[in-house]
Amino acid sequence: MAILKVEGLCKSFGGLRAVNNLDFEVNDGEIVGIIGPNGSGKTTSLNLFTGFLKPNSGKITFRDEDITGMPRYKVCQRGMARTFQLCKPFLDFTALQNVVVGRVYGQMPSHNLKQAADEARHILDQVGLLSKETTLVKDLTTMQRKRLELARALATRPTMLLLDELMAGLNLAEADEACKLITSIRDAGVTIIMVEHIVKAVTCISDRIMVLNMGEKIAEGAPEAIVRDQRVIDVYLGKTHA
Repeated sequence: MAILKVEGLCKSFGGLRAVNNLDFEVNDGEIVGIIGPNGSGKTTSLNLFTGFLKPNSGKITFRDEDITGMPRYKVCQRGMARTFQLCKPFLDFTALQNVVVGRVYGQMPSHNLKQAADEARHILDQVGLLSKETTLVKDLTTMQRKRLELARALATRPTMLLLDELMAGLNLAEADEACKLITSIRDAGVTIIMVEHIVKAVTCISDRIMVLNMGEKIAEGAPEAIVRDQRVIDVYLGKTHA
């Protein structure tokens, strides 16, 4: 059953069509990867889904509700959370305080700070950061900040989580850890869309992959089919994947 349905979605910036007539569905419980060259419309699509941008035309339905053009905070309260390419935590807050903020303002928000803190500790434990709960964010490593970014999104109690290049800047071992963490989050009942440039990671954990180029969907299917698709090889993967 589709938890997210996108129909005829278009977004232009001046004369540039960043997303062009996109049709896309995500089923409950899936991990769906989105790949494509730089500037292909991947992050713009996430921004449209989550209310950070308003489309010029088209429709976005989430959990049977039309959320097209809905303010981002309302989209979050409906159960759709996201991470960002560039992590923007509160640097002078502790890891715990950062996650508490998400818990207070997300879906089914907690207005009891003690309860919110207890739930935040549980989430920090889930992403492997409980030992850093009192550490200021400015003192965390890149990998730890990525985990915190994920924890802040999870604190909003999402039913769908959108990850925008969560693995950027990570080494191979760290990316492998991130894949295991993402899979565990899906197994806990959260549907996931991930935009990523690390093709091996996307193909390993995604149920389906959508490929964008110049704002248009050029392919969609199982990972093993996508890596053999000649159009995808030509515009993105290159001959080494052929």
